[in-house]
Amino acid sequence: MKGMDKNSIRNFWNMRPCGTQFTESRFEWGSREFFEDVEKTRRETQPFMTSIIRFDQYKGKKLLEIGCGLGTDLTDFAKAGAEVTAIDLTRNGVELTKKHLALHGLSGKVVQGDAENLVFPDNSFDVVYSFGVLHHTPDTQRALDEVLRILKPGGEAIIMLYHTNSLHVRLGTLLYGFYRLLIGSPVRNVREEWVRLADGRENPLGRSFTKSEVRPMFAKFENVRFSGCDAIRLKFPKWINNLNQRWLAKRWGFYLVIRANKEDK
Repeated sequence: MKGMDKNSIRNFWNMRPCGTQFTESRFEWGSREFFEDVEKTRRETQPFMTSIIRFDQYKGKKLLEIGCGLGTDLTDFAKAGAEVTAIDLTRNGVELTKKHLALHGLSGKVVQGDAENLVFPDNSFDVVYSFGVLHHTPDTQRALDEVLRILKPGGEAIIMLYHTNSLHVRLGTLLYGFYRLLIGSPVRNVREEWVRLADGRENPLGRSFTKSEVRPMFAKFENVRFSGCDAIRLKFPKWINNLNQRWLAKRWGFYLVIRANKEDK
């Protein structure tokens, strides 16, 4: 994927900032009703976020989010007392995140830029957070190298990448491949196509990774650990979602959350 034109990626996400899937189209983007609906639906459809990410653990920390979307997670970190900065590839992501912070009376720096070429000096942040973003950039390894560079010694990276060994990818690839055969339109790489479609038919790039693939990507980090979430990817009654997160998601979750630290020299 290296060398892929990022303009198509930027244009796609500028038209569909991540998080807009959580709101009704009748709300004006950037309005109070818009953000309230995003937050409400996010809590209902992804109830695991608070326990997995632990937003309240970073009070007083300098935290950077790479790929802030609508600023939903950044706002939660800021509410809990983190000193927040965000970067997004798109103009709309930057502007909407600024409005989201302002709506809650929160402060933070939000800039437009590229995950593979971060504009921050070495050793700038205690925490770098990126949820569901770096599998959409052509050179994920370069982006992770940038994360390591800007982390302070002992700092923590929290990165979510799509998980190949998940129910969504393994079962979905099988069913999607069968469907394409039935309609007489097979695809060369069914898994890559299925993962890409997770964010919309026009999404130009989306990939998934196994834990075995991720470990060497984090070779320069230390204390690398994994957790999974969102195994089923549908809105079910609360008791099914609880069962999903307690039993299925740890092993078969589509969202692979990687936590790692920069060596504390």
